[in-house]
Amino acid sequence: MKIYLLPVLLGTLLACNAMAKDAVDPCGEYTSVDIGETTVDMGNRTRFMHFRSSTQMNATEGSKYHQLTGQCTGGALIYPDGSVEANGLCAVADLDGDVLSYAFTQGRRDKEGKFARKGGTGKFAQSRETGWYMPLQLNGDITTGQWGGKGACK
Repeated sequence: MKIYLLPVLLGTLLACNAMAKDAVDPCGEYTSVDIGETTVDMGNRTRFMHFRSSTQMNATEGSKYHQLTGQCTGGALIYPDGSVEANGLCAVADLDGDVLSYAFTQGRRDKEGKFARKGGTGKFAQSRETGWYMPLQLNGDITTGQWGGKGACK
């Protein structure tokens, strides 16, 4: 999502910095690194983007959601006014090799996104919690932010 979304994300990220202090039930941080994208011009200054990223999640020590790494893929519709609507799916693994999958969405003009865990293997088989994620800083292809949600930390 690098160059094509940079102006859009910068405004969103600046607004999110103010909101981060008020985040409810924070669990940890994440880092996402763009590893590929394809953009299609849909006409009328509207674009569709397919993206892939490498992601790392951290939580407090002892949480099963601490030190997870994996891949995400998804799509984003970029409207003429610069607003973005995005959806995707991620699969991340812990140091034991157990895999967690989750879906994410960010609505048009929303400052934070939502995630829903879909389960996985081993300790993540019954993970069905929902929560939020909030991008805080964009540095080239790297986005860092916070994530959390009621009951989503342990």
